[in-house]
Amino acid sequence: MSARDLRERTVAQVRSTMAVAMRADPHALDRLAGNAAGALDASTLSFVREARTLALAVSAALTTVLGVHRYGRDPYDRMICMACGIERCHTIHAVSHVLAAYAVQPGHVDRPEAWRRADAYYTGVEGRHVVLAIEEFDAGYIARPAPHSAGADNDAGTGVVIIDRATGALTRWPSYDTPALTSYYHAYRRGEL
Repeated sequence: MSARDLRERTVAQVRSTMAVAMRADPHALDRLAGNAAGALDASTLSFVREARTLALAVSAALTTVLGVHRYGRDPYDRMICMACGIERCHTIHAVSHVLAAYAVQPGHVDRPEAWRRADAYYTGVEGRHVVLAIEEFDAGYIARPAPHSAGADNDAGTGVVIIDRATGALTRWPSYDTPALTSYYHAYRRGEL
């Protein structure tokens, strides 16, 4: 496996862990801990109550680390870690080995999860609710605000969101047609953009 592929798999594992934690209902965890209060010791009860927050915090921290340690081309056209300046990033390999030791597997994003992430993006980050159209392509999903929906930007240059099928990562793109977006997204994943 190439160093770049190893990084992408590691990113997918971390994002998958974050997605699992985000989907967990914190109130249900509290109820579970409350119901098991007599059967579990204090440390285990505390862990059950804090597990979601811990998983989110560790995933966010690892996402930050992996955001810094990403591969790109140097002036000599060699693929290197942009943080370390070397071809085989020790940080990425170390994180990958730890995740493998705990058998963390990446999950694939389906259409409903892609919609949920896009909806959260538009309502949370941009502070507006829009009707979304979700288009599927081989590497993920394109989320487009529906024309003339409440709060939608109908200017062609305002952008769409692509949700990666393997990692769940969201990236913002211009409002190109689907074939152009697909082509640009594949180039982006190869590190060519």
